[in-house]
Amino acid sequence: MISLLSASFTSVMSTIGYILIAICALMFMIIVHELGHYLAGKILKFRIMEFAIGFGPPIYKRTSKKTGEVFSIRPFPLGGFCQFEDEDENSSSPTAFTNQAPWKRLIVLFSGAFFNFLSALIIITMIFTFYGQLLPQINTIYEESAIYQEGLLQEGDVIIKVNNRQVNILMLDDLNIAMSRIEDKGTFTVLRDGKVLEIPVSKSQIYVRDVDENIIEDEFGPETRYAFGFTSMIKPVKLNFFRAFARSFSYGFYVVYKILWLLGQLITGGLKFSESAGGPITIITAMSEASRAGFGSLAYVISLLSANLAIMNLLPFPALDGSRMVFTLIEWIRGKPISRKIEGIIHFAGLIVLFAFAIFADMLQLFK
Repeated sequence: MISLLSASFTSVMSTIGYILIAICALMFMIIVHELGHYLAGKILKFRIMEFAIGFGPPIYKRTSKKTGEVFSIRPFPLGGFCQFEDEDENSSSPTAFTNQAPWKRLIVLFSGAFFNFLSALIIITMIFTFYGQLLPQINTIYEESAIYQEGLLQEGDVIIKVNNRQVNILMLDDLNIAMSRIEDKGTFTVLRDGKVLEIPVSKSQIYVRDVDENIIEDEFGPETRYAFGFTSMIKPVKLNFFRAFARSFSYGFYVVYKILWLLGQLITGGLKFSESAGGPITIITAMSEASRAGFGSLAYVISLLSANLAIMNLLPFPALDGSRMVFTLIEWIRGKPISRKIEGIIHFAGLIVLFAFAIFADMLQLFK
């Protein structure tokens, strides 16, 4: 009985530990976002009132004697903010946010998402260097194929580009999408013993095989199909720092493309809401599960969520940075702002909708 209670206690404490790690990871992404706003504001001479980590009444406060800026830590670790002077209202102060030039405000508003995306690139570079990028490695080359006869492609080669376009594996069908770029002939860029090689490849008639690699025959003999004639397996391949850094950009933008594609599928009904949406609790749960698999898995999830946070914040939905940028652009074009009061009401309504959406999405996942 005592050992059973001890095991249960250990399991509970372990779960709590993973949840705390996930919350810290989420706060890291939020702090990076707000730090982007803060640093851009400092560079462009905006007056910053407060930089807060978390929501709720402050449990720690420190005021800079030099600038008057307040740094605070608050008890609910699911958010944070960088408050500028008179951010959403008319003001006579020359240092107020609304009295700064529109182009400056656009930079400050964009910088939060930019920092999230930049952090995603840095994390992706670390993952590719220390854990490896998921890439297709040649497993078997069939003897009857043109590739085998030419002898240029070898088992163990890692495909990093197809027709000079980087191979990025994020979802199960991504390899098939990359291979579909070649019709009859093309080029693989492969990594072999640390060297990068350009290999011409071509399709040919090969035998159809079953799952056990046995050739399938019918009454007329072996069945054939038109293909490259090799099998591959997806595995993590470690890259040197410079190659990892260079590939992180293409991979990062590929993640952005996939996020927008999934968003489009969600809007058009191609993807069920219950299969893709989630609020902060769902995010924390996902990161907690990833942390159980090790730091590499957690870092990978953080990089994806950081890119996702960057994209979502730039959407023109009320209360998000993208919406504020739209209002700023309208002001720049018109030469005068839309009523600050109306804008404030729109953003407040958007914030309520976002909170309601997050709660609903979490509840949906919970019941599911």
